[in-house]
Parts: sequence; C-alpha cells; structure tokens
Amino acid sequence: MEGLSGRGTAAASALARAYLQSDLDIDDRIAAEAALTLLLDDPSPKVRFALAEALSGSARAPAQIVTALVHDQIDIAAIVIARSPVIHDGDLIERARTSPPALQRLIAGRAEVSNSLARALSRHGAANAVLELVGNANARVCRDCLDMIVDRFAGHADLRGALLERSDLPPELRYRLMKAAGQALGESPFIRAVAGPEMADHLVRDGEQKALCALMAQLDTAGCAALVDPMRDHGDLTTVLLVRAVCRGQIDFLASVLSSLADVPPQRVTAILVNERTNQLRALLTNAGLADTVQPVFVQAVALWRDVAVGRLSAGVQEITRRVLESMERESAGRRDAANDDILSLLRSIHLDAMRDNARAHARDLAAA
Repeated sequence: MEGLSGRGTAAASALARAYLQSDLDIDDRIAAEAALTLLLDDPSPKVRFALAEALSGSARAPAQIVTALVHDQIDIAAIVIARSPVIHDGDLIERARTSPPALQRLIAGRAEVSNSLARALSRHGAANAVLELVGNANARVCRDCLDMIVDRFAGHADLRGALLERSDLPPELRYRLMKAAGQALGESPFIRAVAGPEMADHLVRDGEQKALCALMAQLDTAGCAALVDPMRDHGDLTTVLLVRAVCRGQIDFLASVLSSLADVPPQRVTAILVNERTNQLRALLTNAGLADTVQPVFVQAVALWRDVAVGRLSAGVQEITRRVLESMERESAGRRDAANDDILSLLRSIHLDAMRDNARAHARDLAAA
C-alpha cells in the first residue's frame, strides 16, 4: 500500500507540474484538470498534499482545484492558504470563521488581505491570528476592524502593543487601550501585594494621567476634541489632569475640555485663551467647574504659554512649571490651606517630572554625540 501511495504521490506531483509548465491545447488542459479533480478524491492525504505543494505557488493553477484544497485537512489547506494567489475571498472568509487558530494565522499573514477578509478575522479570529493581521502591512484593516479588535482584545497585552504601534489608530481607541493597560496593572496580584491596594491604585491613577498627557501631546485639535466625551464618561477629566495639561502647554486639549464643560463654542474659548482676557478666562474656568483656588494656575500658565507662542518668552515645561510654582508659593505664603497644599504638591511633582524628562533627553543627546 505504501508503494501505491508513493506512486500516486509522484504521479499527482508530475501531473500538476505538467499542467502548470506545459503549453497544453484546450482538450489536453480539460483532460488534465479532470485528472487533477479525480486526484482530490484519493484516499491518501499524501496525494492531495503533493497536489497542494505543486499548485500552491502558481497563478496558473486551476482555481477549482485550489479551492477544494483550501477546505481539505489542516496540513494540506495550510499550504495553499499561505501561498496561493488564486484563492477567492469567499473561501478564505469562510475558512477564517471556522478554522483553528493556526490556520487563521496563516490567512491573516497572506501577502494580501482584503478588507472583507480583515473584517472576518477581526470578528472571528483568535488572538494570535488577529495579532498577525494587525502586524501585516498588506492587510486592509479599516476603522470598523480596529473597533472590533479593541472590543475583543483590549485586555491582551501583545495586541495592545501592536495596535498602539499603528499610525492609523484613532485617538479614541488609543485612549481605550491605555485604560485597559491601566486596569491590567491595577489588577496585577504582584503589584497589589508589593505596593498594597491603596498605593497600587495611586500608581495606576498617576500613570494614567501622565499617559493621557503624553497622548494629548501627539494629537491635533480634532483629536483632542474627540477624546473629551469618552474621558468625561470615564471620569478622567479631573482637575489634576487639567493642571498637568496646562503646565505642559497642551492648550488645544484644555480648550476642548473647557468648551465641553462650560458649554461654550470652541471658537469663543480659543479667543479667550489667545487674547489676554483674564476676567473672561476666570469666568470660563468657573463655568467649567474649576475651583477658585486652582484658577490662578490656569491663568498664569496660559499667559506664559501665550508668551512662548508669540516669541516673548523662550521656555519649556520645566521653566513654565517653575514659574507657576513660585507664583503659587508666594501667594500661599503665610496661610495654610489644604487645597493650596495639594496644588503646590502637584506642581512640584510636575516640575520634577519635567526635570527628569530634560535630564533623560540630555543624556540621550550625549550618548548620540
């Protein structure tokens, strides 16, 4: 039986190669396709494996034979799925819905993945297949695909990392992935055991706020505006976050938040921030729900960044925060107030972060010199 199987395998391979490489007339081509079709029913998988090996890399392979092999047992299907340029989307989509993860991953890694196929994988694919899809530069992964992937796999660390590397990932999805990462960190048994539950929660909140500021620094006005509602829904539009943002010069984000919280048109908010209208800015901050005790931070930081924008001042985050901190310390001198103490503590923390960032940047510059 082994000898018959071996001869069948050799015959299948030879017939397939002859079909692809010979200039057959129409009658011989029809006869060859009929013979290849009969070989699909051979009880030995080795025969069908030989067919797959011979036909998988050619654009001249008969589509009906290759399609049949797509639906064969996994080791045979894998060969044509990985290589064949003649497979129709419909067959791959059906396979993507029902295949085991290893086969789904081969589908996701094909040289070209259409949007329809990417949708099927995003909806039905296992984590390793979706990871392959996200990393495939030739896959047409649309916004709906990204939404589905984040919905299904926000808790998957490797997929979060792969998604965050994509330049086309919308700000709202970056924010959701950042929240998922924070949740995973906060729920880590190791972190909670070492730091304690209260300190672990503090570390997560502090890390999220810094990550949010870093995210805002990468976005334009439209991107900042798109995040305001999701952040408000999650309770992330805190005074602490807004102080961090204004001290770091993220005025577009501040404008979007104030417009939403105070229910004032964006153009009006921008005009108040751009022009030196302290009373109007104070009123805007009050309407947005910011306490009187913290408003001087915003008034001075906005004024300083305005001076930077028009060239009256040359300064970065470290210098701006130092000036705001010194001003608040002078204003608070001689009187103890818990709210002011909290503000001063936050400003010192932001100033220290800026100093660390500058030191790291300087070290990198020295290393690169």
